[in-house]
Amino acid sequence: MQNGAGDGRRPRGHAESSSKPDGELPLGTCPDMCPAAERARREREHRLHRLEVRPGGGGDRPALLQAQVQEGFGSLRRCYAQSPGPHPRQAAFQSLFLLYNLGSVEALHEVLQLPATLRSCPALRRALAVDAAFREGNAARLFRLLRTLPYLQSCAVQCHVGLARRRALARLARALSTPKGQALPLAFMVHLLALDGPQEALDLCRAHGLPFDGEERVVFLRGRYTEEGLPPAGTCKVLVESKLGERTLEEVVMAEEEDDDRPKSPG
Repeated sequence: MQNGAGDGRRPRGHAESSSKPDGELPLGTCPDMCPAAERARREREHRLHRLEVRPGGGGDRPALLQAQVQEGFGSLRRCYAQSPGPHPRQAAFQSLFLLYNLGSVEALHEVLQLPATLRSCPALRRALAVDAAFREGNAARLFRLLRTLPYLQSCAVQCHVGLARRRALARLARALSTPKGQALPLAFMVHLLALDGPQEALDLCRAHGLPFDGEERVVFLRGRYTEEGLPPAGTCKVLVESKLGERTLEEVVMAEEEDDDRPKSPG
């Protein structure tokens, strides 16, 4: 029986030799984030993130699998851990990782293990403040902070906005619901939950079984609040889309990091 040595095949378990020393990271030369064949396949399967789609080029409903996003964050964090640095944009990417995994104990633990100089960067301070408000259920502070996030951080946290609004609405229902009902102006709901207008407030309250007094006030009646299915995602024009401004997605993604987001040298 041949063992594969004489027919050009390598014996099982044989590792390719490498001229690179152990632990040294390879240097990428490809200008794209993924091979062309993979990108073409994901385009056919409509598995593209919104930031991968050329504006006006179709595919206006892309959805990148969460597993792929998490793998990307994991690979990037391993690169940070294995190479000496400095990494000028590490704080920005670590903040995106935390916001995308808002409320995750594991994500928070990893961020808190970072050096103090890195955690003191504005990008990570903002992300940590948002995470704390989300955990505490402090809707007023949470949505106030979400209004101040820059565009990319807003994109990262957008998937949690619907859940945060549902939790805030549930707390209001528990606090205000009475047999006769207590009413709140829709304008207050729009401001508190950073909604895009009265119509979105109406839709949100209707989706949770709450009645209305005319078209300007929602009524919290005992036993009426319900939760069915996933929280409404909302359009997030105030919290996300409006922050893009006149810039293109390429300009946002490729822009240099702001000076105040770079780690400060001690002393």
